[in-house]
Amino acid sequence: MADEAGIEVKVKGIRQLSQGARQLAINIAQATSEQAVKATAEQTAATVRARVPRRSGRLAASVRSQRGEPGRGSVTMGAGLPYARWIEYGGGRGRPYRARGRYVYPTAKRTERAFRKHCEIVTQNEIRGMRWPTPT
Repeated sequence: MADEAGIEVKVKGIRQLSQGARQLAINIAQATSEQAVKATAEQTAATVRARVPRRSGRLAASVRSQRGEPGRGSVTMGAGLPYARWIEYGGGRGRPYRARGRYVYPTAKRTERAFRKHCEIVTQNEIRGMRWPTPT
């Protein structure tokens, strides 16, 4: 582009910047899913295991963390244990019903701040380590 005084301005690297930004977004999503989600789910499961009541230890042993679809983790409890639902939610024998449960959801909710912090750290590391394409 030239103006009346004969000065020419060229902008280089727009295509590479766009490609790099897309790649950075993909890297952040993958790293967050692999690191932050996994770590938070495992931390939540470990805390739930420590908090549930114990008689035989089968309920605590049934607590599992797993990664689902990208960016999502979950904690499950009580597979194959008919009493697990009653311990988690109540609803009988003098134990009031709690719609959100006593162990899994409240524990996961308390890890929310730590999860955000972990995501920030992972994101910063990806940004710092990004190798941007060189303009041609």
